[in-house]
Amino acid sequence: MASTAPVETRLPLLLDPKTVEQHSLRRDEPDWLRQARLEASRRLGSDSWPTGEEEEWRRFPLKDLPTGSLVSTLDHLPGIQFKLEPQATAAGVIFKGLLRASLDNPELVRPHIAPGGGIPSHTAFRAIADALWSAGSTFVHVPVGVEVHQPLVLEKVWPAGDEAMLSRTIVVAERDSSLTLVEDLTSEGDAPRIAIPHVEVHAGAGAHVTYVGIRRFAPGVLDLGFQQFRSARDSELRSLNVFAGAGRSKVGIESDIEGDGAVVKLFGLVAAGDSQRIDINSYQDVDGRSSQSDLLYLSALYDRAKAIFYGKIRVEPNSHGTGSYQECRNMLLSKDAGADPIPVLEILTNDVVRCGHGATAGALGRGRGCGPGARRRAGPRGPRRPPRARGRRRRLRARLPLRRQAWGLGAEGGVRARQLRLARSPGSRGGYPSRNRHLAEGAGADRNGQPPDPRRRRRGSAPTAGLAGAELPD
Repeated sequence: MASTAPVETRLPLLLDPKTVEQHSLRRDEPDWLRQARLEASRRLGSDSWPTGEEEEWRRFPLKDLPTGSLVSTLDHLPGIQFKLEPQATAAGVIFKGLLRASLDNPELVRPHIAPGGGIPSHTAFRAIADALWSAGSTFVHVPVGVEVHQPLVLEKVWPAGDEAMLSRTIVVAERDSSLTLVEDLTSEGDAPRIAIPHVEVHAGAGAHVTYVGIRRFAPGVLDLGFQQFRSARDSELRSLNVFAGAGRSKVGIESDIEGDGAVVKLFGLVAAGDSQRIDINSYQDVDGRSSQSDLLYLSALYDRAKAIFYGKIRVEPNSHGTGSYQECRNMLLSKDAGADPIPVLEILTNDVVRCGHGATAGALGRGRGCGPGARRRAGPRGPRRPPRARGRRRRLRARLPLRRQAWGLGAEGGVRARQLRLARSPGSRGGYPSRNRHLAEGAGADRNGQPPDPRRRRRGSAPTAGLAGAELPD
């Protein structure tokens, strides 16, 4: 409590109505958008700030918070480009910055800009992002029945500084539409700063939506982001979060099924080292008839890193014949690494097809792993991968949501090869050489970062080859 008291008095002062109003006026925003910001700012107060007694926050103390300004003077990120295929543009797809969309298409943005619900203990950080979002914010709208065949890829790089990185991404997929959005979030510099990327995805009836978020923040960044997924009848929504940076992360993920027959798949890959702490809170609300909601998170932890997962599945009393599952697996690649997976089930009806959870956290013993120092078993054809690692690879191949081309559009392997080659990423300077080498090799690149011969399959890869480096199905 003593460590959070100064924060409770300091952060609300930076969100007084005058500060928020001036931020909006400087950007020449319409009145309705300014009022939405002011409404969000009123949700931040001592009653909404986490006390540390909440189950989601007991293992992630809010201390030593960055002291930089929450108000950013940056309106545009350098180099960011909103590229659409000509067919999608002709069909009326909107893919642009959130402020520009608010000016050009207010009738589409306004219904989704108002502060919404979410995990209660994350209310304060959603309020900050919704009140002061600036550079890096995105709006995507896909009209009824339109299919966007090529993935929409955004590389968001915040320049060095200590100002907060507050952004909103709003994705609206109307009935029977489909799209894939890939966001790569990176920061430069080593100054302590806060990042709150707030993502909202609305999947209409029969829509197919895939969202990929790659976090590669620099070491001084405290990531307090939040994601909300809304699924209508017969929709299919998949998300993949990749934590491959060097900062700390405390991310809330909420999935709300609002119609019959909806399918939600939530995937995550975590690679952490040094003294990193990656804390994921998930909430899967399952409702309707024959709906499905599944979660799979895999972690590889080096040095003194720690991964925490607290997830809850709530099956509503009016639901019928639903299926849900959450699984969290953690590989401890150092004697000082740790993991706390905590799955929770709240089943309020007897009419359930399946509902369960699985969680593990353990080290790879001698002769069981496949990384440096581990003994590999030899057979008549030479070294071969232990069954446990092969099983992880097969599971990812079967369940990851994206085909290879959805990770990038370049011949060199696109986003997957670029983002997992951490030794070259600006968000990983001063990072962990051993972890970087494992990820580069596991992602299918050699030690120089070059893509391998696609006809050749690696043997004896590092342990993370079964996690972040699994080859995706064609």
